[in-house]
This record gives sequence, structure tokens and C-alpha cells, in this order.
Amino acid sequence: MSPPPADRSLPSSHVPGPEVIREFNDRGTLWLLEDPAQLHDLLQILEPELAERLDFSRAERENRSFIPADLRKQESDLIFRIPFRTEQAKEGEVWVYVLLEHQSDPDPTMPLRLYLYMGQVWDLQRRAWEDRNLPEKERRLYPVIPLLFYTGRKAWSAPIRLADMMDAPAELERFIPQWETLFLNLNRTPPETLVRFATAVGWALRVLQAEQASLEELESVLTEALRGLEGLTEEQAGQWLRAAWYLVLLIFHRRSEADKMALMGKIREEARGSKFRLREEVEAMELTYAQVVEQRGEARGEARGEARGEARGLRRALEKLLISRFGSFPPGIAAAVAEADADTLDAWLTAALAAESLAEVGIPTEPPPS
Repeated sequence: MSPPPADRSLPSSHVPGPEVIREFNDRGTLWLLEDPAQLHDLLQILEPELAERLDFSRAERENRSFIPADLRKQESDLIFRIPFRTEQAKEGEVWVYVLLEHQSDPDPTMPLRLYLYMGQVWDLQRRAWEDRNLPEKERRLYPVIPLLFYTGRKAWSAPIRLADMMDAPAELERFIPQWETLFLNLNRTPPETLVRFATAVGWALRVLQAEQASLEELESVLTEALRGLEGLTEEQAGQWLRAAWYLVLLIFHRRSEADKMALMGKIREEARGSKFRLREEVEAMELTYAQVVEQRGEARGEARGEARGEARGLRRALEKLLISRFGSFPPGIAAAVAEADADTLDAWLTAALAAESLAEVGIPTEPPPS
């Protein structure tokens, strides 16, 4: 798949497509927002004036997460360092902390968790002082903007402020930490609010909002979104492609096999007439996912409930995918594939879909030390 044209207005990362995501909640929307241009557009929905004061063209992501392992299927997070332009034309820096909350039931301890996560962000800043041996006078903390993005369908009844978790008398409220949290409750946000700026992320989230609708209604929303994406500039082709990939992920993970065919046909139909001329990329998305679905079905079909059968099927699927993607592979990789168990083979199969080179799949070419 050839890369799309670069976005020169806001950064849009190379978009060859995401990895195969087993749990759409834990990776799908996170992948969409990893592009600073898309994060800008999300923030614009909530705080337009603030979004325009942040220089997303120079945003830097902190590639780490504070989410405990036992919660990673229910939530995920993103951390960005972003230059901030003040009214006096001076430049500072803020950190944006995005917490993606996928749990169906709102968490009543959310204010406490946000407080702890924000504290870890400031501790990251402190550690950076020490790593860089900054002089004392330069050791300053930067503000943290928390953004809570809730995708559950139940009404949010949990508190947002830390004070709401306490029965403190008025005279003690001054001792309770206070901050403002930007909050997007996806399924309680009017559709016109999501798309009022006609951005890629706004249209993508509009489709996510309708994910459980009937096929007819979802087709209508999907068509509206794809046509809305035509309002992007030619320089934003990278954002168009990322949004299209996101819609493919959503369809494959959320809809029935029959619905997938109809909805992917709609994406292909709209892409054919798109000004971005990225039809080949969209067709590659469909073919790529169809291939993986077919190969995994073959692998599980061979299993017949037996571990050896499952590994044999996965091994065959992986070998076929490696050959189709990279042409051939050296004997060392063949030996590693031959010896791997089912879980390892499945992980390599997942990695092989998104990898741009055989090395990126992560299969060792040398045996581990004895």
C-alpha cells in the first residue's frame, strides 16, 4: 500500500494501517487519536479556543501508559506534550492527558484516578529534570489538561470533581485539589456537535456513535460521514485515510459478516468517487482484513478443539501470510515458526499484517540461548 500525501497543515503520521486489533475498545479509538491532527480536532469539539492556542504541529507523544494491566480492556490513555501560545505571544508548554473510558458502567472513583494519573504525569516531568540535569531555576512543572472520553451507553452518573467524592464541610473545601476536566460523553453528545467542524475525527466518531444502529441507519450515517470527509483539503489526505481505516476497524469488529459485506461495499463505492484518489488503499484494507479473517478461520477450523491442530492451522496461516507479504523468509524464521506454540503464532500473525518489513514481525532468526 503506498503512503498517502503528507498533511502539511497539521501532522498526520504515515498511515499504512493499524495492526489487527483483537479488542476494538482497547486499541481502535486510541489508534485514531495517536495522530496529533486528530487529537487537535477532538479537542476542538470540546474547547475550540483552547485547541487553536496549542501548536499540534510540534506535539510530541510520551509513549507510555498509566493504566493498570487489569483495566487495559476497559480503558486506555494518551499523553502529549504540546507548545502553548499565550495571549502575550509568549510560548509555554502543556501536557494533554487523554483517558479513553470504555467501561459500560461509569466509575465512581474517576476523580481519584484522574488525580493519580495526573500526578504521574508531573512525576514524569520531574524525572526529566533529573535526566537532563537541569539547573534549579529551570525546574518548572507544566500544566496538565485532562480529557475524559467516555464511550459507554449508560448515562454518566459518576462524579468528575474530587470534592464530589467527599462529604467535606465548606470550610475544608480549600484543602481539596481542584481542576477542570474536559469531558466528552460520546453517546450523549448531539451528532451535530461532533461534525460541526467537519473534521476527520468528528465524522469517524459520528459513525462510532451509530455502531449499534440498524444496517440501514448505519449505512446512511456511514455514507454521510464519507461524504463529509470530502470537505477535507488535499493536504489532509492522511487524516482521510486514517479515518477510513478506523471505519474499517469498526465494521470488522462490531458488525455481523453479512453487514460487513454491505458496509465495506459502501466504503469502496464512496472511495471510488473520492477526490483523494485513494481507492487502492481502501481496497487493500478490505483485502487485507478479508485475508486475515479467512486465514484465522482456516486455522481454527483445523484445530477441532485440539491444541496441536490449532497450532498447525495458525502455522500454515502465518507462513502463507509471510509469503504473500514479503515473498520468502530465511531458514531461521522457518525454524522458529515450526517450533512456536499457538499463542506465539497468533501474535506473529497479528504483527505480520501491519509490518512493513519481515524484521518488524518480530520472529527471531536465532534460537534462544539454552
